[in-house]
Amino acid sequence: MAATDQICQVSIRTADRETDVTLPAGIPIAELMPAVVDVIGAPEFSGRDPHLIRVCGQRLDPEKSLVQSAVHDGELLILTTAARPAPITRFDVNGTVIDAIAALPEPTRRLIPPGAGHCVLGWAAVALLVLLGRAIADPGASRHPVVGAAAALLAMTGAVTARRTTTGQVTAVSLGVLAVVFSGLTAALLPLGPPAMPTFLVAMAATASASLLVWRLLGCATEVFLPLAVVAMAAAMTTMGAVAGCWPAETCGPILACGSVAALAASARLSILSSGLARARLADTDLETLARRVHHRLNLIVATAAVSAALGAAVTAATTSHPLLAATFLAIIAALLSLRIVRERDLCRIVAQSISSAITVTALGGLCAVTAPQSIPWLCGACALIAAGAVRVTQRGPVPISPAVRQVLSTVELMLGASVVPGACAAGGMFGGLAQIGSAW
Repeated sequence: MAATDQICQVSIRTADRETDVTLPAGIPIAELMPAVVDVIGAPEFSGRDPHLIRVCGQRLDPEKSLVQSAVHDGELLILTTAARPAPITRFDVNGTVIDAIAALPEPTRRLIPPGAGHCVLGWAAVALLVLLGRAIADPGASRHPVVGAAAALLAMTGAVTARRTTTGQVTAVSLGVLAVVFSGLTAALLPLGPPAMPTFLVAMAATASASLLVWRLLGCATEVFLPLAVVAMAAAMTTMGAVAGCWPAETCGPILACGSVAALAASARLSILSSGLARARLADTDLETLARRVHHRLNLIVATAAVSAALGAAVTAATTSHPLLAATFLAIIAALLSLRIVRERDLCRIVAQSISSAITVTALGGLCAVTAPQSIPWLCGACALIAAGAVRVTQRGPVPISPAVRQVLSTVELMLGASVVPGACAAGGMFGGLAQIGSAW
């Protein structure tokens, strides 16, 4: 039975006694505590803030009355000054981990890096090129030109699709280059039979056509697709003379490389003449416009000539019958490209000539390794030296060149340039024909 509004009979227990008392039910418990301590006769509670608790340990609110605390008649209460021990907090590992993870901020960057797609694309392209191009190196392997054509068409479609987005220009250009490469590979896989020069001619013609087509479809990256088309056309023209019997096949590479070096030497003058900057009485606005045009065309000419020189070096290494003379010619081309890199200041031209120089040096190393296997340890040492020098230059940045060193480099470049034509003639086997001409007299 709950306490009435007048009185409430309860039992109050202390540490050594238990007392039955009758208390007013409507007065706050805090006002009753002094009288309760006096009635029970427990002096140890004086001045120590005593309070009442239930048997279960629940403390009665001192601001409430017995009625408000729902104290029943005859209920046992405990008078104490001890504070209720804090409940034992059990550590929930799962809950803590879940809360900590939920409190983490949302990632601001993409879960998949932007370059991951390009890495997968590069891996797939290399795998396809190796699988399809194996038939070129191994005549007994089966050829799959249909697969190559499908890959070229797929890459071209992907390039056109990526070009429609605002951030997909790099992807579009990459796919466009792959479409050009697969087009040339597909043409090389056609069953034309021996010799190899007609196959190379068809491959270069397909590469040139695909480069122009992709360039017109994408409408961008003129510095990429136009040099590819021009280089492929130049290679096709030199190969056409060999196929027609006008000159031996081993002269195609030296002719292409020699013409490319000549274009590199005259690149600045060609860009100025083709843009009209040499005309007199030009306004300031015309000068600015033509200067930008000259810079753009200079990049195009240098990139085209550098790539063409590298292709000529590779063809020379693959078709020569005079390994020593061809290696000397390739060394001259590589040295010329390297010297031009030292004098360049534009990043586009530096990258184009660096790649061409690397291809030329690779062709030279491959020629030496095939014709003179005993030179492989020296080639490995040269590669390590080149790599160490490249890392050193990259860490230190551009090194200032004194005027005296520039004069020496100019002299060396002039001497190398003068030896390009004799080197090309020697690598093409033209000096061997002079002896036959002289013997007839």
